[in-house]
Amino acid sequence: MTPRRFTHATAVALCFGCAHANLHADTTNETPQAQFDEAMRLTQEGSRDDARVLFANSADGFSTQAQLHASAGLWFNAGNAFVQAGDTGRGIAALLRAQALAPADASIAANLEEARRTREALTPTQEPQGIARIAPSWRFIAEPMRAWLALLGWGVFWTGVCALLMLDLSRERARGAWKIALATGALLGCTAGATVLGDRLARSGDARAVIIAREVLPKKGNGESFAPAVEDALHAGAECIVLSTRPDWTEISLSSDVRGWVPSAAVERLW
Repeated sequence: MTPRRFTHATAVALCFGCAHANLHADTTNETPQAQFDEAMRLTQEGSRDDARVLFANSADGFSTQAQLHASAGLWFNAGNAFVQAGDTGRGIAALLRAQALAPADASIAANLEEARRTREALTPTQEPQGIARIAPSWRFIAEPMRAWLALLGWGVFWTGVCALLMLDLSRERARGAWKIALATGALLGCTAGATVLGDRLARSGDARAVIIAREVLPKKGNGESFAPAVEDALHAGAECIVLSTRPDWTEISLSSDVRGWVPSAAVERLW
């Protein structure tokens, strides 16, 4: 699915639309892309409130698809739709997922920066930790393609093994060709398979998260009765690191000296 770029001009158009148009009565059977396109049309006509509903529905649809297919394009579309629906926190979270899957994509980087500028307060961004820091080096090839390459490599390897064991390869040149195929298959299977495994480990170890509540004040403990951990509340879109979790509460860190507990419903981990 082709990602749609959320440009600054689009943002301005969305913010200042003020006329009214009738929303189609039944949009439940429309695809996320169709809902997004219809929302853009309503926005251009000035029906901002109706467009927000469709943008939100479109974002939910793209997110559901992205969770099944781990696609940078789907997360990108979801992020753009969330931002245009006014859900800055989930929009930034979706765009961060898209960037993790396609770190070299300039459109994703540009839209992520645009979304960050819509936050109510400036907060530090969070960089990937551990294996997630080196994973972008192999993500110029999409994960599904690398998985297929791994299967292809191992298919070639085992075909070579069977050929060497079962066929009458009396000629040295023929045996040498099959040995080269066997080695090539093993190398491709191991390399591509290792990067797919690395992606899975990177996602499981990536503790980055985003505040999705409109406003939340971190506490010094996992309960409302604890004193505030910081003076100012965090707003939707603030990026943080998850340190630990308790029933209904999550401990987060924004920097080395800023940490506290927030309700789990107020924060969303990337993975």
